[in-house]
Amino acid sequence: MTESKFEKYVTRKPAVLMGSGPDGPDFRVPDTDTLPIWNEENTGPRVIFSNDLVKEENAVIEYGFITGDTMMGDGRNIGTHRHEYPEVFCFLGTRPNDTTYLGAEVEFWMGEGDDMEKLIFTTSSSVYVPANVVHFPMYWRNVTEPNMMVVVIPQVEKVRPVSVKR
Repeated sequence: MTESKFEKYVTRKPAVLMGSGPDGPDFRVPDTDTLPIWNEENTGPRVIFSNDLVKEENAVIEYGFITGDTMMGDGRNIGTHRHEYPEVFCFLGTRPNDTTYLGAEVEFWMGEGDDMEKLIFTTSSSVYVPANVVHFPMYWRNVTEPNMMVVVIPQVEKVRPVSVKR
């Protein structure tokens, strides 16, 4: 069988967030087919596309499932932070016949000081976070159905959040 010249562009197993350090998040592809999860309500982010996995590209795409009330951004794995690149957060319901139904209430914090705002939504939504804008934490409440969060970082050399105290 001939080797595919395009196989290098396929990510067959996502990397998972193992923690965060001074150089940013530590994403690793596990040696096993069973991926670790953060807790029963939150898989934690899975990196399905990045320049660690596809060398020619500088975009990053993460995803994860939320199945119950939870929060992200409390500092255990990633906390309130800013970075030099924009991000797009997509919050997606999983009902094929009603794609606007999120099945949860999401509270998303952006800004700092007098500019800090709490955004709340209950439908499939996206949030654009410009470069250098502080964001997190996020809370999922009243989760009635599994939903999915997808994060797209259009162009970055290395994911390096800078922690910010609230």
